[in-house]
Amino acid sequence: MTTKDKKILIIDDEQPILDMYSSALGDYTVMTAPDGEEGLNVARTEKPDLIYLDIIMPKINGLDVLKKLKEDDKTSEIPVVLLTNLPEEASKDKAKVLGAYDYFVKVNYEPDDLLEATKKILR
Repeated sequence: MTTKDKKILIIDDEQPILDMYSSALGDYTVMTAPDGEEGLNVARTEKPDLIYLDIIMPKINGLDVLKKLKEDDKTSEIPVVLLTNLPEEASKDKAKVLGAYDYFVKVNYEPDDLLEATKKILR
């Protein structure tokens, strides 16, 4: 199985973020969604191998998306990494309780760091 066989979904309402991370993860098949509602739909239909999820978004916030993903048998096993600008103290514990695989603060991660983290998660 090559990396192109692995699907990654990035859910974020900022287009420059979607573009930057999509480019960095170009070895994989990358799908994007601009809000939580569309992200849930894509996750349910495409069943990605990994989801990067922002917290502060229109329609449905990331923590609610995470909760819905983990409650759905179709998506409950997909690792979800919160990728947000909120400091860890704000939401990391709640994210873990809801089933997040990990919690990354955007300012601490360059796109190349995200690629390395992705390789480790999808091993």
